[in-house]
Amino acid sequence: MGERVVATGRARDLVVVVDRLILALARHWLLVVNVLLGLYIGLAVLAPVLMAAGFTGLGQGIYRFFSFQCHQLPQRSYYLFGPAGGIQTYSLDQVVAWGADSSNVFTLRAFVGNPEVGFKMAIAHRLTAIHTAMFVGGLLWALIGRRLPRLSVLGFVLLILPMALDGGSHILSEITRLGFRESNAWAVWLTGGLFPSSFYVGTTVGSLNWLLRTLTGTLFGLATIWFVYPYLADGFGDIRRELEPKLRRIGTI
Repeated sequence: MGERVVATGRARDLVVVVDRLILALARHWLLVVNVLLGLYIGLAVLAPVLMAAGFTGLGQGIYRFFSFQCHQLPQRSYYLFGPAGGIQTYSLDQVVAWGADSSNVFTLRAFVGNPEVGFKMAIAHRLTAIHTAMFVGGLLWALIGRRLPRLSVLGFVLLILPMALDGGSHILSEITRLGFRESNAWAVWLTGGLFPSSFYVGTTVGSLNWLLRTLTGTLFGLATIWFVYPYLADGFGDIRRELEPKLRRIGTI
């Protein structure tokens, strides 16, 4: 066996600093992760706030940051600061009439709104549901999570499967140009046309597509927290059990 190397001087001081930082993260990981999730949602909301306040450069910067994570299609996004107040959603025909270029997905997603109709959030309906659910789920886990049974891999797969089916069917509908997720004739058949025709088409609040995106996204977000957080708790717990005695022995905590 090789000889054990013991750090001294500045190297030792650096090791102690790093160990203390790691221990601080291990002790407060839940707070850190929940704050980061809250900041993520807050940043997506900040984009329309900045646009409405006239800080368009900063607002566009946030849209660009989120553009790598979300399609940002204007007809699938929430709008703030419109004339009706509150949170609004608009149809594709409406956003095109207000200046969106629908010639391709890239020009369409570039439409962020205007003072007359409001400005869209930096993430669309589904991602809004996912990350809001993860943030709320993280807060709930801090209160009751340790009393919950672990979510099995099979349970996790079953809970995220609805979003995979919903999102996958939209992709298939668009790639094949069959449009079965635009008309949702299958849903009309399943429900016997029970609901108004406006429920089956479009993407605005109250439509079937909006409802499925929101429900499946929420389910995915909550399932992710339920499945992942116990493993994080175990891992950071192991780190605490290793570092706390070590740092106590040398009198640094």
